[in-house]
Amino acid sequence: MCRNVLTLSPSLCPCHSGPEFWCSISYFELDVQVGEMFKVQSSCPLVTVDGYVDPSGGDRFCLGQLSNVHRTAASHRARLHIGRGVHLECRGEGDVWMRCLSDHSVFVQSFYLDREAGRAPGDGVHKIYPGAYIKVFDLRQCHRQMQQQAAAAQAAVATKAAAVVGAIPGPTSVGGIAPAVSVSSTTGLGVDDLRRLCIVRLSFVKGWGCDYPRLSIKDTPCWLEVHLHRALQLLDQVLHALPQKDPTPT
Repeated sequence: MCRNVLTLSPSLCPCHSGPEFWCSISYFELDVQVGEMFKVQSSCPLVTVDGYVDPSGGDRFCLGQLSNVHRTAASHRARLHIGRGVHLECRGEGDVWMRCLSDHSVFVQSFYLDREAGRAPGDGVHKIYPGAYIKVFDLRQCHRQMQQQAAAAQAAVATKAAAVVGAIPGPTSVGGIAPAVSVSSTTGLGVDDLRRLCIVRLSFVKGWGCDYPRLSIKDTPCWLEVHLHRALQLLDQVLHALPQKDPTPT
């Protein structure tokens, strides 16, 4: 039975109640979602995702019960090796730790692990060996990133608007924007880009990226996408706090 055993840390926003579900998990084979999204209640800080067939839900998402009429031979073979799968654990207000229970490694896309490894965000695929217990998501780091990226995008929009009217402030003027802000790299930032900060992806058995023949996680035979609801709550607050653009006259 699930029970709330979270050790709470000082909240990033004490005035806002936590979400009913701490995460939702979608399962994919190649680029096709199989089955429905599995939501994990906040009263169940520890959830198991495995290759077995118990359909009761709660704190256990069993992938073995899911059928797919378009399942490939590669997906069928990989599913045979999921076994005991992984534990995902929510700690504090929204940090996430993972334990690999499978006899085979899992491969994780994690902005937190990218930073720990000194890599650019979204650049790495991290191999987690059987038996390993590792932190894969840090809520406060995610919150800082979304604030920084949203602020950079707003600054770029302001710079572009000033350029249109020929009034770009210099870096030495009051309120000036330093040349390091790149309009081309930030004005294209959208909600989907920020939402990716709130997602952890992992593939069973097979890796992807520059070290593997599969370029994308969507080329792997079976994988998960984990949406973290507390982080999405904070992102919603960040987006609401952004200054609204003046409506353009038609």
